[in-house]
Amino acid sequence: MNLRLGVLIPPFLLMAGTLAAQQHCQLISVDGRAVQACVSGDGPTTVVLAAGAGQASGTWSRVVPELAGGARVITFDRPGFGGSEAGVSPRTPTRIARELRSVLEALGVEDPVVLVGHSMGGVHVLRYATLFPEDVAAIAILDSPPPGFEEERLTLLSPAEVAERGRLLERGLTNAPEAVRLEREGARSAQEWDFSAFPSGAPLLVVAADSQDFGDLGSATAHRRLWMAKSRQWLHLSERAEFLVAEGSGHMVHHDRLALVVEAVRQLLGAAGGDDSRSRSPTSDCY
Repeated sequence: MNLRLGVLIPPFLLMAGTLAAQQHCQLISVDGRAVQACVSGDGPTTVVLAAGAGQASGTWSRVVPELAGGARVITFDRPGFGGSEAGVSPRTPTRIARELRSVLEALGVEDPVVLVGHSMGGVHVLRYATLFPEDVAAIAILDSPPPGFEEERLTLLSPAEVAERGRLLERGLTNAPEAVRLEREGARSAQEWDFSAFPSGAPLLVVAADSQDFGDLGSATAHRRLWMAKSRQWLHLSERAEFLVAEGSGHMVHHDRLALVVEAVRQLLGAAGGDDSRSRSPTSDCY
């Protein structure tokens, strides 16, 4: 896979920016709870967009019309967000991945899909790919939290700052909406971060933002450097992995660098459709 920006994109994918996306939404029963899913476009490949922590599918409102001219685009509200009812607990990435599986089955999706997840949504789609590898054509994760980052960032702080960081995390968890709190608690288990069964032959795009806001504790430069280094560890999951730096972007990469994300996903669609990418470098950077 080669996702270097600026290469020739198939004409049917370029249509995405010129066609209006007619979105059709419906409620789907998952574990007895109503989950809202929306479908746009009618292309040869299905793209599933998974929102980050605390976010509903509306976060993709600018991305969907850009992709829907060349693909079938599915967005969904995780239980407890947007138009979906509260879900069954515990709210682990594994449960969320299985809920997504139920949504896609209800929508009649039979072919392998391209999964795109932002932040914790990236962890959810990685979990999906681990559980259902035969149903995945390619994966893109946008600024997803790399394992061990939170623990290692503490080494960048003074003892007083470490204590303050702990207070901030506890306060944030206490004050968070219930759906957010349950998902954070559900992601604490190390088992939920076990991706050893990830399909190593599937194309994987790792996008990392280089201008995240990590708050006032410690050095912003040191935190960003650590985030970028830890994000590269995702590359070991696939023999066909690429690393893309979203220069000047904060955490909301698909908002801050819309064109970059859209073009990268379009090229991922091309890679999922079959090309000569297996013979190319698996870990080259994209700019």
